[in-house]
Amino acid sequence: MNRIPILFNPKSGPYWNDPDVILARMEPSTRSRVEPIEMTFPFDFSEAIERAKNATAPLIVWGGDGTIHHAAKALFFRGCPVPLAAIPGGSGNGLAGGLRTPENPVGALENLLYGRELKIDVGMVDGEPFFNLAGCGFEGDVAHAYDESSGMRGFFNYAKIAIKLWHNTEPLNIRWDAEDIPRSEPSTGLEKLRAAWLGPEPELPEQAWSLCFANLPQYGSNLWIAPNADPTDGAIHWVSLAKPSILDFVTELPQLFREHGKTRLRKEGRTNKAVVRFDYPVNWQFDGEPASPRDRAEISIEQRAFRMMVVRGCPWV
Repeated sequence: MNRIPILFNPKSGPYWNDPDVILARMEPSTRSRVEPIEMTFPFDFSEAIERAKNATAPLIVWGGDGTIHHAAKALFFRGCPVPLAAIPGGSGNGLAGGLRTPENPVGALENLLYGRELKIDVGMVDGEPFFNLAGCGFEGDVAHAYDESSGMRGFFNYAKIAIKLWHNTEPLNIRWDAEDIPRSEPSTGLEKLRAAWLGPEPELPEQAWSLCFANLPQYGSNLWIAPNADPTDGAIHWVSLAKPSILDFVTELPQLFREHGKTRLRKEGRTNKAVVRFDYPVNWQFDGEPASPRDRAEISIEQRAFRMMVVRGCPWV
C-alpha cells in the first residue's frame, strides 16, 4: 500500500511542529495510511508530489502560510496533479482559516482526509501566483521585517513589528488602470439586506496605507481583511486600509477581528484585472512571504486553476 505523505515544517509557527502529536491521537486505521516527512527551506516538493500521486491522495502539508505557499506554487507549476490539503501549523494560518479548516491539526487532518475537492482561483502578480492574498504598503513592510527578524516566531513578534512600523509607514499614492465589476441587482430579500449592509461600491482608492489583493478573506490570526472575498468568483478583491490613529486601535481595529465587522478604515471592491503604479518601489508580500519591491504591478487571476482539499464546512463547497 502506498502511504500518504504528510509534509511538516518543524520550524513553522511559535512552537515546534512534532508529527507524533498528530499520529498519537489518530485512529489506528487512519494512522497506518500516512507517513510524516520533514520538509524545511529550501523546499523541494517533487518526490512528495509523486508519492501523493501514487497514493491517489492530496499533498498534505502541515506548516505556516509560507510553507503552504511554496507547496502550492510547486503544485501549480506542475499543473496540479493532486490537490493540496493544508493543515494549519504556523503563526497566522490565513489560508487554512479562510477555508474554515479546524485549527487543531488532528481535527484538520481527519476532516481533510475525508473532505472534498474545491477548484479555487489563483491570483497573479506579474506572473507570480498567490493563493490567499498579496499586498504592499504596511503589510509588505511587516512581511519583510518579520522575515528579517531574529526574534521568536508567532503572533506576538508580528504584533511587536507591526506596532513599530505603524509609526513609520506612510500612505502610498496609487495610480490605477482597472475596471470595477458592478454588483448584480439584488432580487431576494436576503440579497437586498446584504446590499444595504455593504453600501455602495467604493471607488478605486488613490491612497492606501496598506493595499491588499485577496483571494480568501483572512490575513491569519482571525484578522478578516477581506470578508467578502470568494476564491471561486473569478474576481480580484482589492482592499485598502487607512492608517489607524491611537483611538482607532480601540474603536475600529477590533472590527477587523470579527468576520462581519465593519470599519471605516477598510474599503473593499472587485476588479477583473488591474495595473497599479506607485511613486517609488514598495515592499510586497505574497501569502505572507516577502516579495521583491516594485513601483508597478500587474494583477490578474486564473479562474478555478488550483485544486484544494477542503472540509465540509467550507463556505464554497
